[in-house]
Amino acid sequence: MKHIDSIYLRVAGVLLIGLLAAQWVSEQLYQEERERLLSHLIAGPLVQRLGAVADQLDRTPAAERPALLRAFTSPRITFSLADRPAQGIHDGALDKLQARLRQEMGVLRRVTVASGPHETADGVPILTRISFVLRDGQIILATHHFPGDEQVVPSRHLPLLTGYFLAIALLALLAMRWAMDPLRRMAAAADALGRDLSGPSLPETGPREVRQAAHAFNTMQSRLASYLDDRLRILAAVSHDLKTPITRLKLRAEMLADEIQREKFLRDLEDMETMIGATLDFLRGEADKESGVPLDINALLSTLQDDMAALGEQVEVEGEASKPLQARPQALKRCLANLLENAVRYGGNARIRVEDSPTELALHIDDDGPGIPDDRLEQMFQPFRRGEDSRNRTTGGVGLGLAIARNLARAHGGEVTLSNRREGGLRVTVVLPRET
Repeated sequence: MKHIDSIYLRVAGVLLIGLLAAQWVSEQLYQEERERLLSHLIAGPLVQRLGAVADQLDRTPAAERPALLRAFTSPRITFSLADRPAQGIHDGALDKLQARLRQEMGVLRRVTVASGPHETADGVPILTRISFVLRDGQIILATHHFPGDEQVVPSRHLPLLTGYFLAIALLALLAMRWAMDPLRRMAAAADALGRDLSGPSLPETGPREVRQAAHAFNTMQSRLASYLDDRLRILAAVSHDLKTPITRLKLRAEMLADEIQREKFLRDLEDMETMIGATLDFLRGEADKESGVPLDINALLSTLQDDMAALGEQVEVEGEASKPLQARPQALKRCLANLLENAVRYGGNARIRVEDSPTELALHIDDDGPGIPDDRLEQMFQPFRRGEDSRNRTTGGVGLGLAIARNLARAHGGEVTLSNRREGGLRVTVVLPRET
């Protein structure tokens, strides 16, 4: 059985169990009231009435008893001669009534109590059959008609309690759903925060605890955005300051007489510029302010095919997206371009397979390269981690392509993962959620 990990379901379960327990207690109280009613309102008068009737019949000849029984009959109780004791249904309340009658009338009377075939909606018998035996062995049957007035019949509270239970449960569930709405809004805002730090703030409304949590969340969002902006400004300033000494070094390198040393200096300075630019691109991608729009994925993949073809690389595309995806066009294009360039650089080729569903879009980018050891797959997403160990920037790159791609995918609420294909080569999977 799966664990119930929802506060709403947990509280609802506790509440419903509590209501059922209250319903059970009420039912027990009802049964006690019913037994009390049968014991006091019926047993008391019946004991006196039946005792008097039995004594009178014992003193009356057998031939005159039918007439006397008709005289004793009333709208409430009917007397008649019988050949056998009372037959019918027994329950706890009637057993107590029978025990009291036997105690009061004596064991020799062999009193038997049973309910008739008809009952009220509350389960109270309309007919109660009571038989007793005279001294000469004659069996007398007393049929007691249960009174129908509201003062004697127990209140029909069982259906009312069931109605109350259902009404209270419904109102409680609605109230809990209303109380859980702020938590759902906060969860949605926290999920959106990872994609866009500049998103709208949570409304600071509702109960005090909710207002405090929303205010703390908004403060955190503001501080994160401020921290990221400050970091980017500092790095941009550092980048600008570094460009000046690099340019001066390039000019001085051009004046070197040794051509071999000059080429080495220039190549190292170009590597420094590349690393600085890639680092800024990586950090800039984390705070990209581009807005999301419905994006035609098929058209985007076709554009990437053309871009790779211009570089002399062929990219195959299998499958297609069934409808546009809400995404940031430039960010997503850059994400996929980085992955395609990696596949071509390290695997020699690239193929894209599109798998679309109502909830998510998956893009599988395969190559026929040597792959990556399984224990290093996740490490490849670390900044400046390269797929091969050479210091050649042409073959090894800077080591930020996968990190940038994953950051951009996560900014869309998605993910990028690596896996080795069974038939050889590497597979990069980009999963992007669809808004439902």
